Amino acid sequence: MKQEKLQEKRVMMLSPKYLGGLFTLFVLLFLGTAIFEYNYRKSEIEHVMREEAALLMHALREGAENAVTGYNENKALLTGSLIDQLRLIDRLDRQHELTSADLSTIAGSSGIYRLNIFDRSGMRVAFSSPPDHTPLERECDHRMFLQPVLSGEKDSLMLGIRESTSGRGPRLIAAVRRSRGGVIAGNVDATGLIDLRRKLGVEQLIQRIGADKTGIDYIIWQDTTRILASTPNISKAAVVRQDSFLESAMHTQIPLTRMTEFGGRKVFEVVNPFYDNKTNIGLLRIGLKADHFTAALEKLRNRFVMLLGLIAIGALVMFNLVMARRNETEMKDAYRRVQTFSSTILESMADAVVTVDADSAVTLVNRPAEKLFQLSSKEALGKPVQLVFPECPEFLSGIMAARESGMLNREFLCSAGGRERLLAGNFSLITGSGNRIEGTVAVLRDLTEQRAMQQVIDRQEKLRAMGELASGVAHEIRNPLNAIGILAQRLDIEFSPIADEPEYRHLVRTVVSEVNRVNTIIQRFLKFGRPPQLVPAPVNLDEYILSYGTVLQSEAEKKDIRFTIQTGCQRTVLIDREQMQQVLLNIVRNGVEATAKGGSISLRVYCRANEAVIAIADTGTGIPVAKLPEIFNLYFTTKDDGTGMGLSIANQIVHAHGGMIEVSSREGEGSVFSIVLPCA
Repeated sequence: MKQEKLQEKRVMMLSPKYLGGLFTLFVLLFLGTAIFEYNYRKSEIEHVMREEAALLMHALREGAENAVTGYNENKALLTGSLIDQLRLIDRLDRQHELTSADLSTIAGSSGIYRLNIFDRSGMRVAFSSPPDHTPLERECDHRMFLQPVLSGEKDSLMLGIRESTSGRGPRLIAAVRRSRGGVIAGNVDATGLIDLRRKLGVEQLIQRIGADKTGIDYIIWQDTTRILASTPNISKAAVVRQDSFLESAMHTQIPLTRMTEFGGRKVFEVVNPFYDNKTNIGLLRIGLKADHFTAALEKLRNRFVMLLGLIAIGALVMFNLVMARRNETEMKDAYRRVQTFSSTILESMADAVVTVDADSAVTLVNRPAEKLFQLSSKEALGKPVQLVFPECPEFLSGIMAARESGMLNREFLCSAGGRERLLAGNFSLITGSGNRIEGTVAVLRDLTEQRAMQQVIDRQEKLRAMGELASGVAHEIRNPLNAIGILAQRLDIEFSPIADEPEYRHLVRTVVSEVNRVNTIIQRFLKFGRPPQLVPAPVNLDEYILSYGTVLQSEAEKKDIRFTIQTGCQRTVLIDREQMQQVLLNIVRNGVEATAKGGSISLRVYCRANEAVIAIADTGTGIPVAKLPEIFNLYFTTKDDGTGMGLSIANQIVHAHGGMIEVSSREGEGSVFSIVLPCA
């Protein structure tokens, strides 16, 4: 309290000069502040007016662009939804042909006003009846409208918005091609779409914005030559090319403002180009009353609300698009799951599966088929089947025959994976709607190993039976044969005839010789009837073949036949060296006897899975197809002086090793005997 009183005293103690100076200073500060505030408020008002004009221009431009875009998107969305529903109905019709009752049920549940199904000739075969009226008695000819779809020129057709034939408002009409042949057409109520176009039209938007005269003098939408739309108080406007300000505004992206005159008073005008799909379609000009700033703010708020409404409409459209996208994604996921399930089944099958389309192009090759034919699906898909399987003509003929008979089962030989294989093929025709041929599916099973093993088993059973028979017959014949031989020897030694002694001696000795020959045959019988006794030892197959190659080569050189050896397996096998030499020698001798002078015999050793293969190929006369199953039978021979036991014994020895002999031959070209042995 004392301090305040002291300060008052000090102030009061100032001289009038200082007090006048302080007053003047305060006045100047007040005047400066007032001028500054005035100028600031003035510039702020001008700035706000510019911002207000820019915002209003933006709202108008966005509103106009959104009006055009919103209507187009709503129409496209409604059209796409209708076409999607028609395609879904086509899928149902593809499963079972829909009736009028079915269409009425579908239309009632999906919001479609009317559905019609036309056959290939354009005649209506099924239709739905909307619940609000009965079907019309008269019918118009729809064929000229549906011709692009009926003729196959288009898959779907949008017929646009037309007035309902029953007089119940506009209808959006669309049609799609029917899988069974013909057209599925439908329409939905387009009243809302027409109302939306009427409400969101650019001219209506300009008329609505310019109808309030409190803040806007005029709105003009014009191009370089004429006025496209304007408020009613505009009858003419400055030509763009004759006004430098409008000319510069036409080529800029930002709004331009200026003060101009309209009706004898100042108007604040904002000008901005109007774009539709990035195309300049004119200028938007808005004239604001400069003395109604408050009204302009209110109008701006109204424009902002309108913009929010447009944004809400855009959000609704976006929501519909998101839902449509979600449904599409779910359908794709469902299709992908079905496709994955089908692919898993095909890949899990043990049989090879190959499918071709109607144009004979490969469409599917599963993993067993890739393994069988030694190819990859990437190389085969989309290529003609003739190029993918050129070495398998029976497979191609099976596909062609299936298209005639619908289904075909056959067994055939085919060169696959570098080997000639016996395949069992099931060929089935793939048909679509209307019994249209869409392709052929072939299910192939490799019977090569199965038939080879069956042949080996049958061959061994036959040889075993023949061996048992031969052994039994040999034992029965041997004793009386020995007696005959002893008697013939005694006759030769102890008796001398009175006459014709030379002839007698010749006959007796011939009997002894023939008895010895028969006894030799009996010894072979007995040896064949007993399984070969093996003395197996681990052997490097390449080294073994090379060590015995000289003996085999000498057999070929006796007849001037070229003999070659190719190794490359480096596997160890358990074999009886001496008995396997007998097998090789028997097969090479047969090849030499069947090959003409100057021919060739090749011996190749290679590995196949867990097996080692010795392939002996000659360029001889070959073996007739009819005789191939008999070549391992006992006493079967095509040579005049042959015993017919060589291949039988060789097959018996190989089988005792746990292997088998495979034979392929072409008459006139040569034969290939492949000794297949399990690796140690």
